[in-house]
Amino acid sequence: MAKPRVYVDSLLSISVSEDDEAITAVWSGKSIEREPGKFITPLLMRLIKRCGERDKRLLLDFRNIDFMNSSTITPLIKMLERAKRGSARMTVIYDSESKWQELIFSALTIFSTKDDQVSLKGSKQ
Repeated sequence: MAKPRVYVDSLLSISVSEDDEAITAVWSGKSIEREPGKFITPLLMRLIKRCGERDKRLLLDFRNIDFMNSSTITPLIKMLERAKRGSARMTVIYDSESKWQELIFSALTIFSTKDDQVSLKGSKQ
């Protein structure tokens, strides 16, 4: 597997790697920007497009993120909606033992699809 590519905006880092099955974006640090969508949205759009071209699932792994403000939720919702309406396959993984992550991501399970095209999964760190 190739070395992960790391994208950084202020205190937020997103490390992107690819294998035969998926493109994985591991989020770490803190997402505290007032308009995080300026950084997050173009990156996620490129990743979704690449997944479609290569017939892979996009895994968004939030288990290593320390904090994200409410402004970070909006671009995530938009990506989940887009994936649900389109053909992109996406899985969001979060730390189910973190109270704040459980609160945020359990609310986003409304975007999960029965066919597992879009899924949110709580997992231990």
